[in-house]
Amino acid sequence: MQSPLQRLYRTKLALLATVATVAGIALMVLAHWAAGHAGWAWFNDLPVLDVGSALFTTGLIAIFFEYIDQADAETRANDRLRKVLSEEAPAIRDAVVDGFAFAPEALTNVASPKTLDRIVENCLSIRLGDNELAADAYEDLRKQIIGAKQRWEDARVAVSLAPWAKGPAEGRGAMFVATIRWEYRFVPSSPVLRFSCVSDLDTYRELLTDPVSTATWYFEPVHGLDASSPEVFELVQLAVNGKSQKIRRSVRKEGQVCTVGLGGDVKTWEPVTVSYTYRVLVQQHGHALHLDLAQPTKDFRAELWYGDCGIRYMNVLDYLSGPRQPRYTELAASDPSPCVEVAYEGWTFPKGGVAFVWVLEREMHTVTGRQK
Repeated sequence: MQSPLQRLYRTKLALLATVATVAGIALMVLAHWAAGHAGWAWFNDLPVLDVGSALFTTGLIAIFFEYIDQADAETRANDRLRKVLSEEAPAIRDAVVDGFAFAPEALTNVASPKTLDRIVENCLSIRLGDNELAADAYEDLRKQIIGAKQRWEDARVAVSLAPWAKGPAEGRGAMFVATIRWEYRFVPSSPVLRFSCVSDLDTYRELLTDPVSTATWYFEPVHGLDASSPEVFELVQLAVNGKSQKIRRSVRKEGQVCTVGLGGDVKTWEPVTVSYTYRVLVQQHGHALHLDLAQPTKDFRAELWYGDCGIRYMNVLDYLSGPRQPRYTELAASDPSPCVEVAYEGWTFPKGGVAFVWVLEREMHTVTGRQK
C-alpha cells in the first residue's frame, strides 16, 4: 500500500503532465492559426511552435514515462543505496568510532546523558567480560564521581598534635589539641562553606553525605564537654584565594556550625583555592585521628607532627581508593620533631582518607608492669 506522500507525488505528477500536454497542444494550434492570417505574421517570428512541441512531448512522453516507471526507479535507487552502504559500511563505522574516540565532545551533541551512560556501560562490559560487574561498577562510579558536587585538586593537610593543658594529663578526659590546616583548589557549588561539629552519630553520618557540608567533626561527650563547647571545635581562619573571610558561628542543640561566605568576587563556576585552619579536641585513649576525603580528590598529601605528646609510636592507615601505592615519610618518635607523612598522586574516590593511629608511652609502661 502506497503512503500518502507517494500518492500525493503521483497526483501532482499526473496534474503536471496534463497541464503541460494541454498547454503544448494549445500553443501548437495557436501557431498554425497565426500562420493562416496575414495580420499575425509577426507571431511566426516567436518560437511558439517549438515551445508547444516541447511541452506536448514532455507532458505526454517524459512525465508519463516517469509516472509508470516510478516503482522500478525506486527499486533501482534502493538497490544502489544498499550497495553503497554495504561497501562503505566499514569506512563509515571506523569514521564514527574514531570521531567519538578522539573528539568526545561530539558525543554530547548527538547523545543524551542516559545514552552516554549506556554507551559507557556497554564499553566497560566488553573490557571486563562481565555484564553484571560492569553495570555495578559503573553505577558506583556514576554516583561517586559524576554525582559529586565538587572535585578537589592539590589537597594538602597539615596536623599538629599537642597535649590539652585544661584537662587531666591521663585517663578519662585526657585530650590532644589537633590544629588542622587544609588547602586545596576546587570549583565551588555553593557560595557558602559550612563546618559542623556534632555529638550525635546519626547526624554525623547525614552530614558526611550532605553536599553543602565542607567538613564535619564528631566528638563523643566526655568530661563535661560536648560538640557545642568552644574548646572542642574552633574554626580559626579561612581564606579564599588568599583573602581572609569572616566566620559566623552558631550553637545548636546537636552541636555547632560555622559558616563562611566565599566573597562577592568569587563565581560558583570558577576554580578557587581555599585554605582553612581549625582546632579540635581528640581523646588520647581514642588512639586515632581520621582525615576523610569527602570529594573526588587529585594529588593528596597529609602530614602530622606529634612532638611532646608522650606518643611512643605513630602508624598511618590509608584507605585511599586508587590503584597506586601512597608514599610514606617518617621521623621516629625519638626525633626532636617526630612526624609522619603520606602522599598520593592521582585521583582518589570520595569516602577515602587516612587515619593516624598512635600508641602512648605510658600505656607501654602499664603493660610492662602487668607482665612483671
